[in-house]
Amino acid sequence: MSCSISMLVFAQEEDSNVEDLATESMNQVKFITEDKFMLSGNYFAGNLDKSGVLLLHDCDHDSSSYDNLTKELSNYGIHAFSLDLRGYGNSVTEQFSHANIKLNSKDYQTYQTEFIQLSSFWQNDVLAAYQYLRERVAKNRDVAVVASGCSSAQAIYLAEKMRINSFVMITPVLNYMEKEHFKNLIDIPVYFIGSMHHANTYQTTKELFEWNGDRGSTFKIFKGIRQGHSLLNGKRYLAQDIALWLNDTLAK
Repeated sequence: MSCSISMLVFAQEEDSNVEDLATESMNQVKFITEDKFMLSGNYFAGNLDKSGVLLLHDCDHDSSSYDNLTKELSNYGIHAFSLDLRGYGNSVTEQFSHANIKLNSKDYQTYQTEFIQLSSFWQNDVLAAYQYLRERVAKNRDVAVVASGCSSAQAIYLAEKMRINSFVMITPVLNYMEKEHFKNLIDIPVYFIGSMHHANTYQTTKELFEWNGDRGSTFKIFKGIRQGHSLLNGKRYLAQDIALWLNDTLAK
C-alpha cells in the first residue's frame, strides 16, 4: 500500500515526574462482564457532542499509567475511559491477579502459561469496556483506541468487531498472526510511537506504519529503549501531542 505519512525522530529525554492529576471529573467505575467478573477503570465524562477514547495499558502497569493522557483528553471535552485489564489495578481477584502469577511462578514457562490463561479473557473484557464507553458517547460520534505494548493486540481484535475511528499504538508488542490481523483491517489513521533501539517493537511499529495506507497516520520515533508507560510518561509533551492528534482525528 502506498502512503503519504509523516515520520518524526526525537532524542531520548530524562523521565519527568508525573503529577497527581486526579480531578473531580474523573470517576472510578465498575461493571460486570458476561462471565460475572467485575472490571474497573477510570472514566472522564466528556461533552455531549464529543467522541470517546478507550485506553488500554501495557502488561507491566495499570490504568493509572494514562492519568496524564486522560487529563489532556478531558481538556478537549473528549470522553476518556482507561480500563484496568483483568488481573491488573482494581480488576483483580484471588483467581485473576497478574501480581500473584508473577509471585507464584517458579519459572518463565509457568509464568507464560498462567499469563496466557489470564489474557484469554481480555478480548471479551475489552469489548465490554468499549460498549460501556459507547453508551456514553453520542451515536453520531466515534470512538478511538489507545494501546500500549501487549494491549495492542486487543485493540486490533476490537477493531475486527466494532467500527474504530483511529488508533494510537505505543511500542506495540505483537506476534506474527496479530500483525496479520492488523493488515486485514480497513485502513484508519494510526499514531505509531516507537523506540528506535528497542529492536522488536521498533520493527513491528515500522512494519505496520509502512503497511498502513491512511494519509492521517504518523510514525514518531524516539532514541532509546523505553516502552509503553515509561516512554509516554517520560516526556511531558507527548500526552499533549497525542490528545491533540486524537481531537483533530475524531473531529473529522
